[in-house]
Amino acid sequence: MLANCEKEVCVNLTCGGSDANPMVDLIILIDCSGSMSSKATDISNQADSAIKLALLSCPSNLRVSWFGQDGTWNGTKFTQNYKTYLTALGVTPMPANNEQGAIGIQDLSNNFDWRDGACRAIFYISDEPINSVWDSTANGTPTADAIIQANNNSVTVSAHFQTQNNIGSWLQGNYQDVTSQTNGELFTSNTSPLPSGFYANNQVFDKLICNACNNCKFNIRP
Repeated sequence: MLANCEKEVCVNLTCGGSDANPMVDLIILIDCSGSMSSKATDISNQADSAIKLALLSCPSNLRVSWFGQDGTWNGTKFTQNYKTYLTALGVTPMPANNEQGAIGIQDLSNNFDWRDGACRAIFYISDEPINSVWDSTANGTPTADAIIQANNNSVTVSAHFQTQNNIGSWLQGNYQDVTSQTNGELFTSNTSPLPSGFYANNQVFDKLICNACNNCKFNIRP
């Protein structure tokens, strides 16, 4: 519950507006480098059944938005560039390339048209470093800023890091920092294409939807 205090009167508010059927705004953001083409198809093919199962576990008033990170994938659910979407809202997007997910997380946390009172979640999918290159999470780096802006906006960030490109597992550190410090989940896989039913069998969407309200429990939005 959140405490909303005005003129010394405090009222408890439920995350998502309802204990039984909370509003959940879920953004699914994917790296648009060439190696992600088959992964964009995999998740698009698996998502509907996985979401249907997840809603049985966590009934919610769910809104899902599918975005490419500075690009799109034809024939998939990722037919919209998040920068184009933000521009249509009257926002000037931050400069970022198609693998700079940490910047995308910042931009969407700050500027997406979240529904008033909805629980907020971002799910980032990539087989590259979370911001194109490894960076320390010291103050001022894109990864550190993604954590700050997600928390400032009560956004729970989860990620799926796919390691089959011979990228060392040490790169998971940035992913772990972003997800753990925003109360999200980190999922990993090391095969391509993804096994049939990967998202349903690993309860990925169950966890995304059920845990979406994590940050609003800890952060009171202005």
